[in-house]
Amino acid sequence: MVPSETTAAASSGPSDSSDRSDSSGSSEPSQASGAVRSAGGSALPAVRGRATPAAIRAEWTKVRTLRSTLAVLVATFAVSIGLALISGISVGNALEADNGRVRPDFNPVDSGFNIVWYTQLGLVAFGVLLITGEFGSGMIRVSLAAVPRRGRLYLAKAAVCTAVTLPLAAVTVALSWLLDQEGLGEYGVPLDEPGVLRGMALGAVYLTLLALLAFGVATAVRSTAFALGAMYVFLFAVSPLSQAVPGLKDAARYLPDKAGIQALKVGADADPSLGPWGGILVVAGWTALALLIGWLSFRRREV
Repeated sequence: MVPSETTAAASSGPSDSSDRSDSSGSSEPSQASGAVRSAGGSALPAVRGRATPAAIRAEWTKVRTLRSTLAVLVATFAVSIGLALISGISVGNALEADNGRVRPDFNPVDSGFNIVWYTQLGLVAFGVLLITGEFGSGMIRVSLAAVPRRGRLYLAKAAVCTAVTLPLAAVTVALSWLLDQEGLGEYGVPLDEPGVLRGMALGAVYLTLLALLAFGVATAVRSTAFALGAMYVFLFAVSPLSQAVPGLKDAARYLPDKAGIQALKVGADADPSLGPWGGILVVAGWTALALLIGWLSFRRREV
């Protein structure tokens, strides 16, 4: 049951007791005008006017003011572009020295998108922290006091996750690719090379879908450590090892990370049977499933 929280000014309308659908059968306040205060006394934005846009604005305020989420986003961007430049210089030097450290089928377009592998780790962490931080601190009760409709709150958080991740991913993917080509020097290719612009666009979409997938998983498990552990073990162990097992290699193409990366590939690693658009559709399917499971858990379980 959500505890009774003080508000700066009480709503003039009656509370809506039909918004809560858990086993306790208790009612919650539908809206509060003014600021709902947390246990520590800090004010959260009240939901005013049109409820869904107001809920999105409140979630946006949380993202802007929480140091943990801001730190993850800044670190993701900085590390990605830094590694992209270092990678480009390293590969360019290896090609110049002709020391055999670079694959014979090396493709500079694919090289520029390799950094997406590291970018996804940071955005997965962002998707997880967006919800598990509130479960861990108990702030989710305060959020539900301000936005009692769980579907509305869940939608607002997913919308903010998309609104933050998509532009950040687009800038990071594009800038990382350009810096990688700069590091490659004479071995780099121009922006109008076939597959580059498509890869930048689909790369941003893939990273956004993966962050939403992590958000759905985190909502279901309600634990930062467990959600991050599950996502990282999958990305680092389960998915790579599945390709080493003969009977699972074909099925592994349809895992979200493997399918998503196909949206960026143009060289020897490209899978023509799946293709870039097919890969994105596979990731979208996984993301929709994770969001559905997260929503069902959030709707039915006590907080």
